[in-house]
Amino acid sequence: MESPHVDRIEDLELFADCRKAELRQIQPLMTYLDVAKNQVLMREGDFVRQFIVVGGGTARLTRKTGEGVAEVTDLGSGEFLGESSLLAGTRTTVTATAATDLVVFVSTPGEFRSILRIAPSVEHKVRQASPGWSEGNAAA
Repeated sequence: MESPHVDRIEDLELFADCRKAELRQIQPLMTYLDVAKNQVLMREGDFVRQFIVVGGGTARLTRKTGEGVAEVTDLGSGEFLGESSLLAGTRTTVTATAATDLVVFVSTPGEFRSILRIAPSVEHKVRQASPGWSEGNAAA
């Protein structure tokens, strides 16, 4: 089952608690992209170069194992990826691929850090999703 398609960041759970002034500042920091099915968004072992929020469709996360490639999870509308590696400055531990045609909202590492500074509610949700991250890392 495909997730609902979202065209505006304010319709995503991650940004649901943002004030209008915060949304106006965040909007230019997120780029709307259509991604074709089977396109790789990030590859296991690489440094992450973007924070991605799924706006529609499904992204599949996989990881190499001794027995081949294992499916980790599927991400749908409103879910995000890349935050842990961006915050920690580490390589990603999964490959993310478009399992369906996708709509995503993407930001660069610098834009991502700006979003966290602008919107405390987003920072809180990202921190909850990345338990190994400390608050001081947001400004790094």
